[in-house]
Amino acid sequence: MKKLLLVLVALVLTTVSLTSCAKKVEPKTLKVVVVINTNLGDKAFSDLVWGGVQKAAAEFDFEIKAVELGGDPTKQEPTLTELCDSKEWDLIVAGTFNLLEATKKAAEKYPDQKFLVYDAAINYADGKFKNVVSVLSKQNEGSYLAGALAALLTKSTTDPLVNDEKIIGFVGGGENAAINDFLIGYIEGAKAVDPATKILFSYVGNFTDSAKAKELALAQFQQGADIVFAVASSAGFGVYDAAKTADKYAIGVDQDKALQFKAVGDIVQAKHIPTSVVKNLDVLIYEKLSQFVKKTMPWGTHEAVGLKGNGMALANNEYTKLIVSADILAQVEALKAKIVAGTTVVPTAIGLTTEQIQVYKDKAGQ
Repeated sequence: MKKLLLVLVALVLTTVSLTSCAKKVEPKTLKVVVVINTNLGDKAFSDLVWGGVQKAAAEFDFEIKAVELGGDPTKQEPTLTELCDSKEWDLIVAGTFNLLEATKKAAEKYPDQKFLVYDAAINYADGKFKNVVSVLSKQNEGSYLAGALAALLTKSTTDPLVNDEKIIGFVGGGENAAINDFLIGYIEGAKAVDPATKILFSYVGNFTDSAKAKELALAQFQQGADIVFAVASSAGFGVYDAAKTADKYAIGVDQDKALQFKAVGDIVQAKHIPTSVVKNLDVLIYEKLSQFVKKTMPWGTHEAVGLKGNGMALANNEYTKLIVSADILAQVEALKAKIVAGTTVVPTAIGLTTEQIQVYKDKAGQ
């Protein structure tokens, strides 16, 4: 009897053990899809975003995929709807103000789908979008410093590439809140150091037409500008080419353009780029994806990071030091310190009406 009881106990324990093994499930691999409004390979904004995603995926071991829209607005809503309907993705990463409305519609229609919105701001005041987190670099702060540097450099009496006119330029890609945020910061920075500075500005109409961007930049150089700020993603390469052609200067954006050109051996082009407004969006996206993996994502919130949090920076490389005097750099650094300390608050285009933005545009030519 005792032996029979021991056999029965052993059978029960074996059954429990086998059942436990059968129920053991491998941890689910997280899947993240990134919707790129334009295309990868722009050596600018889109590559910056994708770089942050790749870094997070490599560190935290999750699956990623990029969906490129090629700048076609007709693909925005259908693509997001298809991704949501598939129920395949734990997180949809989508960004820029051009893609914002389509993303908001998808987030509202699919409340169980999680979204990370980058380079755009969402208003959470009405209680909607509890499935969304948004993050934005304060591009107006970085461009404020660029405007100040340009206004100071254009007054140089020793630089052979600079004329006697106090005129600087700006070429934007498609006109949206982020691009106008860059513009307003640029205007305010220039006017802060010299109210007599005039700022020419124009828009390509998209972020890919480098030939049109070059044409616009050359026109600004012909009108007296000797420094043009390119805020047009891959189209901006036309502005850099125009600066080299006209033997003038261009300010880069998103990444350090002078060092990019140096890396491919184009030193002549690098010497025509005194600085770049560097957008550390890759770092911000990496940090948000880290929070997502660790389940600490603050859903239903927006974060804007500027010079203080290293969300933005002004490139200061060997070409900066070659072109820009130590005195100008010191003045720009002092302006940065005031922004970081909060004593200078740079105006922003985010949330402004068309009429309100026009006030700043009118100021550019005064």
